Amino acid sequence: MDEPQNPIVAMAEKIRARRDLGAAIDSATADAAAPPGDDAAARFGALGDVLAVGTKRLNAILGARTGVTLVRLENPPRIRLRFRDRRIALDLDLVRQLVIVSGAGLDGEYQFLDAPTPALMNLSKFSTDEGYRDAVTGSELLKTISDGAQLPRPAHLDEPGPMRF
Repeated sequence: MDEPQNPIVAMAEKIRARRDLGAAIDSATADAAAPPGDDAAARFGALGDVLAVGTKRLNAILGARTGVTLVRLENPPRIRLRFRDRRIALDLDLVRQLVIVSGAGLDGEYQFLDAPTPALMNLSKFSTDEGYRDAVTGSELLKTISDGAQLPRPAHLDEPGPMRF
């Protein structure tokens, strides 16, 4: 029989699951190789590689049917992320060497930062805005798109425990 769970315990489990999911995404994208070139196309490709690795790790945890969908299009270079009703679109503007991001509250024009892993800076924010110089990495994009995802409840928690009578 399922007993109602204490709301404090339920919230603690959600917070712990969100933290564990974030740690899994970070561990999947932390060892990303440096972009092979200095142009935006090479860095955009490296960002796509980071997102592909992170998506695989995330889908291994959440399950392929309920996981994140990553679509990479080559001409013109575009990346699409989908998770349930959330969407993030990244379009590369080769002429201006910018990435146009839309969806999940990240709307704006972004420029690649000189960083060991592919990272974007929002040029659409003013220098007085909060988060002006914050880098948006592949890990941050995956955390944003999968916000609210819940890990399946471990089966061992439904058992009576070590003391069985």
